[in-house]
Amino acid sequence: MISTQKEYIDLLREHLEKNSNKEEILLEYEVHLAEMHTEIYSKKQISEQEAMKLIIERFGLPEEIAEIYKEESAVTAEKTKWLFFISNLFFFISGVGLTVIYHQLSNPSIHKVWAFLTSIPFTIICLYCFFWLLLGYEVGKEFGLGGRKLLQKTFSISLIPNLLLMVLIVFQIIPISVFDPLLSEQFIFICIGATFFLYPITVVGFRFGTTKSV
Repeated sequence: MISTQKEYIDLLREHLEKNSNKEEILLEYEVHLAEMHTEIYSKKQISEQEAMKLIIERFGLPEEIAEIYKEESAVTAEKTKWLFFISNLFFFISGVGLTVIYHQLSNPSIHKVWAFLTSIPFTIICLYCFFWLLLGYEVGKEFGLGGRKLLQKTFSISLIPNLLLMVLIVFQIIPISVFDPLLSEQFIFICIGATFFLYPITVVGFRFGTTKSV
């Protein structure tokens, strides 16, 4: 039987052990408990144990609260993972779509866009690396150090389109000429090398994100 506010908060802390936002949640409930205590005592004179019984009826048991936050965290983690996968997939679909349109249509505007993009390949690589840096940062900021496994899963799933396209090009299932003049043999090796650096880049973003985590 929980008889004091401290016991309630201590139990909640115990059940929230793996939640990256634990301290913020505890602080919020400490405020709520204090406010409700004040409200209860202003209406009638009862013992703290009786007051805690009323509070538990209103808020629920610590383990019930922790379970709610656990479910919310799981949903947020899934959303984060698939958001970055879809974002990365969108980049690839956009690139493939532009390539197909470029080769199938003689549209001056499309040719100008293609010419511009093929003139800044290394800028594109830098921007793409920033995307992975942002992935790590967002996971670190949202989930703290406890988000490392989520980071690994998100990275692995999001990288699938990269690896698939790499295999198709390296084994010449898709001719390199399709991407002329963007993909030269030299540029392909640079892209392959950059792919190996994507995870360390993501980890750097993750570590920085954890410093901003609540």
